[in-house]
Amino acid sequence: MKLKKSAKNGLIVIALTTTTIMTVNLMVSVPAYNGASASDYLEREVAYTNNQGEVTDSFKVYGGNENELYIWYAFDEFLAAENETGSSASLAVKLLLENGKVVGHEVPEEGELYVDSMKELFPWHVRWRMPHGDVPSSIEREIEMEQARILAEMKENEE
Repeated sequence: MKLKKSAKNGLIVIALTTTTIMTVNLMVSVPAYNGASASDYLEREVAYTNNQGEVTDSFKVYGGNENELYIWYAFDEFLAAENETGSSASLAVKLLLENGKVVGHEVPEEGELYVDSMKELFPWHVRWRMPHGDVPSSIEREIEMEQARILAEMKENEE
């Protein structure tokens, strides 16, 4: 069976794209880190509340090395009594590690400086995989589940 030239070219493009994606994914390494420590650090040092609500948050790891962890972090200030959210944010964060424990963080600048600071903070293969605007759906689901758990606990305590 003989393929048309356009079909051959299409298959070549698909093969090259697949190879590129696999190569980039192989370049991404995730260092050993303490997830609970990272979560506590993010709630304490990055998240904020304006209405004394409870922080509901999640993060997704996009790579790192023994000294740095590249993540996307999102949080909502959850006002359980009203079943509403207050403050919220979604941003790229570089966590600084020592022996797997988070000791600091860096975030991109805002406004005109955002793109350049993203380039300074994150390697290209990490930036390429990070979201460009929207919160990853896995993070949204985890936050929604945490808020549902809080509401369920609140209702259980009322009974």
